[in-house]
Amino acid sequence: MSYDDSVHTLMATANWQAMDKLSFNFGIAFSMAQSEMEDIYFVSDPHTNGDRLDAATPWKGTYDVVNTNEMESYSKLEYNTLDLNMEALYSITDNIDLTVKYLLTNVDDQENYVYGDESGLYHSLRAWVTFRF
Repeated sequence: MSYDDSVHTLMATANWQAMDKLSFNFGIAFSMAQSEMEDIYFVSDPHTNGDRLDAATPWKGTYDVVNTNEMESYSKLEYNTLDLNMEALYSITDNIDLTVKYLLTNVDDQENYVYGDESGLYHSLRAWVTFRF
């Protein structure tokens, strides 16, 4: 059995201090991920001791893993993911900051094998306050 997987990611970020109390952060990341399992072969180890579960057929039983050896491939996954994020940080005082962050994720499922097509857009908007003491 062979199992191959690979992930390639390219990322870039930029920071900008717009004013004394206001800064921005921008980021982008692109990932390509692939995974697949091929040439599946298991050594026979029947849990039924070779006894037939159905005497009318020559089949040796449902627990014999050799019955899965006809599969040429089991799983093939391929995703392209693009992440864009923007963050703004405002210093209210020397000890209190307000941060707002937006994240956009676009997933492009090239091989919808396991759970169906998982392509789609994800939006996230978060805000938090930081206290330093």
